[in-house]
Amino acid sequence: MDDVTGVVRDVANALIVLDGIRAVSLGGSRALGMDDAGSDTDLYAWYRGPLVSAVIRQQALDGLADDVVVPFDAFGPEDHWHSDSGPFEVVYVDLDDIHAQISRARGVGLDGEVCATAFLHTAYASVPIADPYAELGRLHNDLTTFPEATRAAQLLRLPVMAGEFASQLRGAQARQDWPMVVRRTAGLLDVTVSLLFALNRRYHPGEKRLLAHVASCELRPTNVADRLRTACVAAPDDPSLAEQFLTLIAEIVALDESGSSSGTPGAGAQEPASS
Repeated sequence: MDDVTGVVRDVANALIVLDGIRAVSLGGSRALGMDDAGSDTDLYAWYRGPLVSAVIRQQALDGLADDVVVPFDAFGPEDHWHSDSGPFEVVYVDLDDIHAQISRARGVGLDGEVCATAFLHTAYASVPIADPYAELGRLHNDLTTFPEATRAAQLLRLPVMAGEFASQLRGAQARQDWPMVVRRTAGLLDVTVSLLFALNRRYHPGEKRLLAHVASCELRPTNVADRLRTACVAAPDDPSLAEQFLTLIAEIVALDESGSSSGTPGAGAQEPASS
């Protein structure tokens, strides 16, 4: 980790001087202390205004890469490369977009089933490497209290979505439409973990290491990680597949309805590891 940290600081120093870059942080499994030998290094560059071009970013990073810095834009602007410490990614995040997302989270709520609060998790839990304008400090403070509108929206709407997904899953099994079975199984997994994180007032940590994250939730159905693992590796024609997820979802909703989830909002949010 010491060697990686040195490279991380070099990257942060190279990026923070570019026009519009306001902060750089370490995210992903390394920020949470959950990394292993195969983990890449995820960095986030937070910017305002027009993002500098990929050419300028490449020029800034070239001396730190063992190979070519490759822009990647499938999910938004990113740069990928390798160094002696392994694969690196920089994700560029518009601060104005994040603040707008926080406003929506506290207003109408974010209720999408797929990682709806993942960028809020990154803003809250990533480790600041360069934050000369205190942008990340303000974001962290803004997000210390979990947005109750988002929690309420997810607990209300996602179980309805799960019922539709389960019906579609059973239909796909009946006609042996296995690609659709895979898609709807993934959808039910997304709904289940999103509900569990919302119940616990935790921002969604993303798609990796979900079983470890759900097992660390304070409020959870019995043996939830083992039961999710069983559902994930079940045969696609298992007739109980949809019901495995629906049972877990019903138990999560029941935990909310029992009043067991009362307490300090934000207490269940994932804290970052120390830098």
